[in-house]
Parts: sequence; C-alpha cells; structure tokens
Amino acid sequence: MQLSALVPAWGKISMGAKTVLLVEDEAIIALAEAAAIRRAGYDALIVGSGEDAVGETLGNTAISLVLMDINLGAGIDGTEAARRILAERNVPIVFLTSHSEREMVEKVRGITRYGYVIKNSGDFVLQASIEMAFELFEALERLKDKEAALAQEQYLLHALLDGSTDYIYFKDRESRFIRASAALAGSFGIGDPADLIGKTDFELFSEEHARQAFEDEQAIIRTGEPISKEEKETRSGRPDAWVLTNKMPLRDRLGSIVGIFGISMDITKRKLAEERADYHLRLYDTLSKINRAIVYAGQRGELFEKICETIVVAGKFRTAWIGLLDESRGVLDRMARAGQEGDLSRSDMDNYSVEAQARSPIGTAIRTGKVVLYEDPTNPDRAKRRTVDHRSSAAIPFGVKGAGIGVLNISATESGYFTQEERWMLEEIGADISFALEKMNLEIERKRPDEDKTEEADTR
Repeated sequence: MQLSALVPAWGKISMGAKTVLLVEDEAIIALAEAAAIRRAGYDALIVGSGEDAVGETLGNTAISLVLMDINLGAGIDGTEAARRILAERNVPIVFLTSHSEREMVEKVRGITRYGYVIKNSGDFVLQASIEMAFELFEALERLKDKEAALAQEQYLLHALLDGSTDYIYFKDRESRFIRASAALAGSFGIGDPADLIGKTDFELFSEEHARQAFEDEQAIIRTGEPISKEEKETRSGRPDAWVLTNKMPLRDRLGSIVGIFGISMDITKRKLAEERADYHLRLYDTLSKINRAIVYAGQRGELFEKICETIVVAGKFRTAWIGLLDESRGVLDRMARAGQEGDLSRSDMDNYSVEAQARSPIGTAIRTGKVVLYEDPTNPDRAKRRTVDHRSSAAIPFGVKGAGIGVLNISATESGYFTQEERWMLEEIGADISFALEKMNLEIERKRPDEDKTEEADTR
C-alpha cells in the first residue's frame, strides 16, 4: 500500500527548525528516513506521491528543502514533480534513488543542481547531503542578491550616463577614455559613447587645452589630490566653451590609483553673461571717462588722444583710432591712436583713400552717419596688410557743422564682441565727440573778435 493513501502529509513541526519534505511512496522507508532527518535536527513532513509533493511544496512556505524519491509508482515521478515545483518556486531539491547509473545521474542533473542520495547510505551521508544542499542554496541566493544589486548599480550608472546633461567620464592612467556619458560624446558630434573609448583629449581638443587637462590628470594620479576649476575648452572649428570641472582619482578595490574620473558642467552661458556684464560696466566707465576728458581737454588733438587712450585702458579694447575726413584730398587722416597695432607701420596707418574705403564698414559709417558693427576687415588690400587679429570692430561716426566728418574705430580680438544691445552706448560716444568739437568751435568763434581787435590795435 502506498504511503499517500495513509498519510498524505504528516509530521511534527518544531519551532525554529528547518522543514524537509520527504517524498517517498514506501511507508517503512519513509519512516526510517524521516527519523534520520529529525536526528539531524530538522523537521520532517512526508507525502507519498509526486502530485502531493507539488501541492504541499507550493502551498506550504515553511518547507525549506525537498527530499524527492525518483520512482513514485503510479502518477508523476519525482523528476516531473521537481520540474513542476521549480517552475513555481525556488527551493532546493535533493533526489533519492536506488540507482547510481550514469543515465540516472544525467537525468537529475538537468533538473536541479543539488545532486542525489543513494538510498540506505546511512545517516551521515543523508545529513551531509542535506547540509550541503542548504549551503549551496544559501550561497546561490547570496549570489543572486549580489547580481541583482550589481544589475541595479549598472542600471543607475547607465541612467546617469545616458540622461545627465553634464559631461561624465572615466580615464585610465594614460588619460585615455574608458567610459563616457552620452552628453560628452554628443558634444563632440559622436553618437555612441563607446566610440570615445581609447581616445585622448589630444584627439578632441586644441593642443593648448589638451595639454593642460593631461597635466592636471597626471598630477591627480601622482598625488591622489582631486581638483576643481573653471576651464576654457577650445576645439578646432567649434566655439570656445567654459566648464566647471571636478576631477578625482579612480581607485581599484585595493586602493591603488588606476586613473581618474570627472564631471564637467557646461557654464558657457553663465560665463558669457558675466563677461557681457563686465563689458557693459567697462563701456559705461569708458563713456564716463570720455565725458570727463571732454570737460578738461582744451585742444582737439589732446581730446582725440585722450579718447583713444581711455578706450584701450579703461575699456580694455585691443585698439582705438580716430580719423578725420579731408574732402579736398579725398583722404581719411588718422589723428590719434592707442593700443596694439602689430607690425603695421605708422605710414601705412596715417590715411585711407576715401574712394577705396567707400564700401567698407568705415566708409559706410561716414556716408550714412550711423554706427557700423563688423567682423574682420572687408577691404582686400587692408586684409592683406593687416597682421593683428582684430575679429570684431565698431566704426562710430561723428561730425560738426563746418568741421567735417570723422570716425572713431574700436577693435576687439573676440568675434561677435559688439552687438546691437550696446549700439546706443557707442552712438552716445559719437554724440559726445561731436558735442565736444562743437563746443571747441564755438569757443574759437567767441575768441576770434577779441583776437581781431588785438591784431588791429597792433597794426596801429
């Protein structure tokens, strides 16, 4: 008679002990094995069929291990019962068999990794097999937990590298990229961050920036000291950018430095705004100082020299010069200058042909009486002679009735330095110069009658 017909599931459960489900259809063998299990310090439950084994294991969470006979008579055998259990629940299953043939070994190996026990092997073998199964199960659970934690960490890292707008990167001891964020790759026009692996800054930035970054990173590797700094990134064919960079040593599990990692935040907009605010303050200061020069200057030449000097010193522009139009000769004469003019000789700078400059920004300013903002020289002859890099300039016209027309030209090295936003201040400078010249002319006219009287008296 099968055991399942007498006791579908029975056994005394003691608090705190692990429970082993014994699946055995022979009653005498089941009682003997259950006794051995209890002597080993475990609780034992007994069922006699594969179907009961599946039901009991899936319905009783207290069961910690299944000791499964392979041959269970009528119904499903132990291997099929094990498959059904493992499809629903992760639990260690150790097989019981009377056979040790290779075919039987291979049969159970494909189902579970906890092995099998030959029946009647004795208490020691049974106990050792159960203990090893528990140890293997717990080790696999710990491994599974570690794998899950590692997968979570990888997910979070991928989310950070793929979603962050900051530039995140890892480099080896030779400052070669070993990992990078999507934002950093995208800033170089690279779609896949993996394409950055193995590259260095020398392949991506200008020599000047790459050299400084390399020296910073090698210092971190030597000393272990992190750095934090604002730095200007320069690349060929791309606008300069500013980043706030934090770089730290990358260490292995033993604490040895194996490279660096860093985060760079693009602060270009903030830096440009700061520079623009500083530029506006300097321009206001320049305008104020020009007004003071107008008050104290007694002669036209003195005024022109002071204006050019103020623009270069207070305004921090590269160059400034003032020219007056001599309509009788068709020439724009340079009257004053300040700043760096490179290798351009004084004779070459003293005058310009009005005819040659008619279509230039300076000629346009004189012709229209309006401020002209321009990038780089437009006259081919002037471009050929020019050696100083003046990327951005403003031509500011001024004029006085009876005194002709002049132009103040201001140049900066940065491209796009002058914008429409500051046009009114540049126009104000031109208006102030015109006012000063008008004032000087009126003073000359006021003194002329007295001078004539003096000359008439002298002739008498």
